[in-house]
Amino acid sequence: MRKKTSIFLILFCVIYLYGNAQTDSITISGIVTDFNNNPVDSALVEVKLSNFQTAYKTFTDNKGYYSLNVLKGSYLALVSLKMSEYPAESVLPKDEQKLEFWAWNVIAEEDINLNIKYDRLEIYGVNIFRIQGASPGYSIYCRPMSLTRAFSEPDKQLHFIDLCPPSDELDVKVEINGTPVNVNMKQKVAEYVTDGICYGYLLHVDLPTEQTIENYDVFRIEMTDLKNGDKGEAVSFRKKEDYK
Repeated sequence: MRKKTSIFLILFCVIYLYGNAQTDSITISGIVTDFNNNPVDSALVEVKLSNFQTAYKTFTDNKGYYSLNVLKGSYLALVSLKMSEYPAESVLPKDEQKLEFWAWNVIAEEDINLNIKYDRLEIYGVNIFRIQGASPGYSIYCRPMSLTRAFSEPDKQLHFIDLCPPSDELDVKVEINGTPVNVNMKQKVAEYVTDGICYGYLLHVDLPTEQTIENYDVFRIEMTDLKNGDKGEAVSFRKKEDYK
């Protein structure tokens, strides 16, 4: 009798721990493609901690599909790229190399479907904020970096090349929760970096016209360098204000 009771308790603990683990985790999944919607196989997908260390990683299958089971919480970023195409690792011709996709401030409270596109323009360091008392809308800072521009001046070291397209050569589209919003302003600005300056953009976009039930908004930014055709996108999560 005592043996049966012990086995029962062990099974109960296993079932309890398994169920608890399920409620403490969510799934991030989707498809990685290029901008022609061709699936990218063997692309790396990583979730990053605040120190940029990898918390979780996987690779896409031959249909571009990926799935990650992660603990609930907030993560600095999710990044995706194919290492054989990335300039630091690639032996491909320069016109076949690509940069990476970033999703920032990932809020992992429930299952996330995140489809990813990447090409030759990387949108790095997305920050989203509201200037209280100013014109209604969101301000977005990000750093678009064109790979074609990086290769355009082979005699210069990379940190001396302006990778950021000028305003009249940069097309910008922004969606909030899947709905396009107006881009009211795009202003190229200098950003301090350790060995000098680089350039980014300050955007102003309208507020979303419809509210969702989630306590956060999902921003998707797509940019195209009109001079050379380089394209890229980034996603950023932002908690909604909860003022009294």
